[in-house]
Amino acid sequence: MPPKVVIRCDAAPAIGYGHVVRCLALADALRYGHGCEVSFAMLQGPEGFEQVRDNGYDVHYPRPGPATLGEGEWLQELLANHQQQVLILDVRTDLATSAVQSIRATGVLIVTIDDPSDRRLLADLAFYPPVPQVGRLDWTGFTGQRFVGWDWVLLRPQFAKHAQRTRAREADSMAGPPSTNRRLTLLVTMGGSDPAGLTLMALDAVERIDSDFRTLVVIGSAFMHDAALADWLASAKRAYQFCRDVADMASLMAEADLAVSSFGGTAYELAAMGVPAIYLCLSHDHAESCAAFVAKKMAVSFGEYPDVKAAELTKEIGSLLMNSQKRVAMSERNTRLVDGKGIERVAEQIRNSIIAAV
Repeated sequence: MPPKVVIRCDAAPAIGYGHVVRCLALADALRYGHGCEVSFAMLQGPEGFEQVRDNGYDVHYPRPGPATLGEGEWLQELLANHQQQVLILDVRTDLATSAVQSIRATGVLIVTIDDPSDRRLLADLAFYPPVPQVGRLDWTGFTGQRFVGWDWVLLRPQFAKHAQRTRAREADSMAGPPSTNRRLTLLVTMGGSDPAGLTLMALDAVERIDSDFRTLVVIGSAFMHDAALADWLASAKRAYQFCRDVADMASLMAEADLAVSSFGGTAYELAAMGVPAIYLCLSHDHAESCAAFVAKKMAVSFGEYPDVKAAELTKEIGSLLMNSQKRVAMSERNTRLVDGKGIERVAEQIRNSIIAAV
């Protein structure tokens, strides 16, 4: 029988879709690369439920009623009833450590993805990007395996494949003379829902730049500011190209010379594609995580978005567009550190642990 894996994650406009996107990529790697039977356990929807089902996976969710269970009890019952062998946790909920401990005691392999809570101490496998917060965590009592670094970032396969083609083209182009007439492309992308309206903040800054370049704006499927954007565009002086609910983000990123983006999973995608970026952060936690990119000179961070000054953002965008040498150096650092193959590595570690437990 194939190993049975359940992935616990959520997606909704208020929390974003990044967790489900990377978990779907991991699910595909486990299903098609290692023969696992994968399903999802979700509490928030219906957008996330639909996204998972559209990719061919079953979704488990609590049935409403007078005896509705808490998250921990529901998971324990679900895993017992379906005889799951692996539980992958990619959530920031209040799921109790006692529930995770009880599940692990039944022999279920526990895997955590980027989890700062005490649940990580009960994991058999714990995976993290190289962000400063991980180094400050107390790992006393942890008996599992911990994997921290750029090699363990979960990205969809399209980025690894497209990045390889992009790098091959760049290597070929080194032999010829540089193009001085090509029009540069600026990519603006702020996630699936953009709850803070960062797209408009970025476009305000772009509108003030005098130089000629193409601006490509990606709008997520759950974008929350259509009316405000329409009003803003009515008086815009520059031309903007909009793409909505893009499936092949790697191809769009391959066109970009520079990106202005909200920090999150997109940052690692841009890094794999070698796109220099300026990041606006939704939270203090995101700003701290973005510091890892800044420390390696892979990107520029403006910190938490309420502190961003429009004039400074305009100046930084314009400056980087004009400085090809700096952009090239940033691009090379990104591709050297993020190869886009983290999904394969994580799936292989999970499969190896399943085999070892048999």
